[in-house]
Amino acid sequence: MKNKFLVIPLLFAVTLGVILSVKTFPKQYTVNLEGVKYQLGTENNHFTEPITIRIDGKLQQSLTGSKTFKGTIDIDDEKIPVPEDQRGLEIMFQDNGGGPIVYSYFENGRPGTYGYGVLYTNSNFSEVTIATFQKDETDLSNRGWTSENGQMITAPAANRTEALKISNELMKDYLKGNSLK
Repeated sequence: MKNKFLVIPLLFAVTLGVILSVKTFPKQYTVNLEGVKYQLGTENNHFTEPITIRIDGKLQQSLTGSKTFKGTIDIDDEKIPVPEDQRGLEIMFQDNGGGPIVYSYFENGRPGTYGYGVLYTNSNFSEVTIATFQKDETDLSNRGWTSENGQMITAPAANRTEALKISNELMKDYLKGNSLK
């Protein structure tokens, strides 16, 4: 009878431990997605070009539900002013689903950072959209993004219409009822 009272809590503890381990264990993702780079705003619907996104890294979820990606994101023809060997990322996703893509690096003995944009993705990186930061023409030191005319990279998508549908879905918590056009 005593053994019965010990086995049940032990079985419960082991089951709980296994569930928590599976939930918080980092998951490896290596994906190549074909998509499009485009400019938001109906007046900018002529700006669309094909692009390939390569993502390689691990996504870990904490017990509190916060997610962190550690790895690399490569985008065809994108000029990133960060040394090639220092392009590893650690992206901490926020409550609105977005994770800032910020590179930290050293060059000529000095530390630097470069903000590329904000990544939104589904749970397995099979759909991604990136709101890319652009230079402000009036203040060249300022980089930002707006939902009215910002630049996006979305995959998988063959055209602007497909890309907008994916972006609006992935960014719905950020957009709070609004939609990108």
